[in-house]
Amino acid sequence: MAPAAISRATRLRRYLSRPDWLLTAAALVIMLSTSVAGDSWQLPAGWAAVVVVLSWLPLTVRASWPLPVLGVVLAADTVHIALAGHAHAATSTLPAATMLALYTVATRYPARVAWAAAVAAGAVQFTVALVSYPHAGPDLLYLNWAVVATVLGLLIRERRERIAAAEQRAEAAEHSRQAEADRQVTAERIRIARELHDVLAHHIAVVNAQAGVAQYLLRTDPHAADAALAGIAANSRAALDELRATLGLLRAEGDAAPGDPRAPAPTIEHLGRLLDSFTDAGMRLTVAVQGEPGSLSGPADLAFYRIVQEALTNATKHAPGSDVSLSIDWSAASVHLTISNTEPAAAPQGLMNDGTGHGLIGMRERAAAADGTLSTGPAPAGGYRVTATLPVLNAAATDPVEPVAS
Repeated sequence: MAPAAISRATRLRRYLSRPDWLLTAAALVIMLSTSVAGDSWQLPAGWAAVVVVLSWLPLTVRASWPLPVLGVVLAADTVHIALAGHAHAATSTLPAATMLALYTVATRYPARVAWAAAVAAGAVQFTVALVSYPHAGPDLLYLNWAVVATVLGLLIRERRERIAAAEQRAEAAEHSRQAEADRQVTAERIRIARELHDVLAHHIAVVNAQAGVAQYLLRTDPHAADAALAGIAANSRAALDELRATLGLLRAEGDAAPGDPRAPAPTIEHLGRLLDSFTDAGMRLTVAVQGEPGSLSGPADLAFYRIVQEALTNATKHAPGSDVSLSIDWSAASVHLTISNTEPAAAPQGLMNDGTGHGLIGMRERAAAADGTLSTGPAPAGGYRVTATLPVLNAAATDPVEPVAS
């Protein structure tokens, strides 16, 4: 079959799959039956059939040109009524073509246009019927038929609009659900990246520092080198354990019990072990604590630990051999952290890269998630300083945390 023939066949199937052609065919049957219902037509029946065909043909394109088609079929239907002369009753000359055209106008145009067309069509046909068959009672049906067709069209249009609005709402809801799903996926990716960074960066930095120490001491002090190698093994095992715990928690998708030991949620209680890992790797670290420790929320407790961990890790990577200080100042409203290091005696060479900045971003995000603040930057006397303020749990609801100046 040629492509043109296939295209025509496709268009025909699409047309026949719509209910419009059934209405058009029904209008033709009704008009043909009413054209031969009377016995005293002023013109031969053949001419009446011609008028019927002229009324029917425009209906095939009524979906494309509703108003022009209404004008043509109204004229043909009105001639049809006039040809019946004085032999017809109003029910024997049904203006089916005009009714179908009015129905189409009502489904395509606003209500005011549809009613204006109905009033005009009803008035024209009523007037012609009254002249040809002067019985006002039956002739009033020409007005009623116009009203019925218009009402039906408006009802169908309203139903279609409700269905279209419901489909649009459903589509908008689907888009909204998809956008929310995409946002959650992105947030989950960021969370996974932050957890993996926090878990691994500390241990890798310590292992790197201890490897440098062991390499230096291997010939001069084998006993100290052996201790550094033991630290490397311990930190490597700890890194693997924490990585396994993190991945296990992520695979659990929140199904793990609150007390599940796999959950990688270190708190302030683990701070001593964290600080020992740095000092064991050779960091010159001083710690100062002031005030009475208070209670922190879960996010603030984890942020406290992770901020200290990341700040000390950065000092190990970027300022090896420097003096590092950790100051913890508790008050009734908040806890204030300051981690600073002096300038390194020599620039680090070949041990670690310059970093990607993800650690600083993670610290800021954790502080913000706990309703706290964080600032980073060079210290006035040289070196680098990280300051953070986190709210104390029993004061978080009433005492806002003041921002810390950089």
